Amino acid sequence: MTKQPLPVVDSARTEFGFSRTQCDCLECTRNCHHIPGYLVPADLERIHQHVAPDHDLLAWAKEHLLASPGALVTRDHQTFRIPTLVPARRPDGACIFLTATDHCAIHAVSPFGCAFFDAHMPHAEADRRSKRGLHAVLQAWNGNGLYAQVWMALADDGLVAPAPEVARQQLREAGRKEPQ
Repeated sequence: MTKQPLPVVDSARTEFGFSRTQCDCLECTRNCHHIPGYLVPADLERIHQHVAPDHDLLAWAKEHLLASPGALVTRDHQTFRIPTLVPARRPDGACIFLTATDHCAIHAVSPFGCAFFDAHMPHAEADRRSKRGLHAVLQAWNGNGLYAQVWMALADDGLVAPAPEVARQQLREAGRKEPQ
């Protein structure tokens, strides 16, 4: 999938002041099979440049990303969604960047929703990180930035991911079926 060698993962990579996580245990990578992490605006160009720098960004996005309805959030007693970009899915529902050996083909530049979370993180910390990332996405929407434009183009073409709560339910059901 990638046209150039993968760079070494920068363990010092930060986003919004958060440090990248490094776990790739079975519990953490199980997410890759059901609910690929969301991109923040900075991820869009970073991943595109890593995977296909010579291709048009929108054409690349139509092959590698989906428009997700996004996370449900509550603000001032109002519940709404913040639409997000997520990696496209293979026919089996797994992330398009997940290799046959269950490794991430873009691990070095993986999306914020992957690189800064793991299954062992306390919920409060995951929520804090998620809120910050979603705030950046919301800002991109409010400014009609490239992120929002790409999302609209994907949605217009029917390239839409299942809602996160649907994917989370599939993840839970898969966990119940796995041998303990």
